[in-house]
Amino acid sequence: MRRDLEKKVLPRVCKRMAIKSGRVLSLAEMQAFVRDLEACESPRTCPHGRPTMIYIGLKQLEKEFVRLG
Repeated sequence: MRRDLEKKVLPRVCKRMAIKSGRVLSLAEMQAFVRDLEACESPRTCPHGRPTMIYIGLKQLEKEFVRLG
């Protein structure tokens, strides 16, 4: 019963506490956010199962930031 309640309530709480799009964070807030994320049981996904981080390889970074000219 408690587990079922947690499955329903936690995603809602997390969504309300989430950092909203467009909000500018200070360096200290960003560092705290990353530390908190790393301390999570499942840091790679949100409670809804969506990714919280992705891997971008060196080749992809070079492709995205290539200088033309």
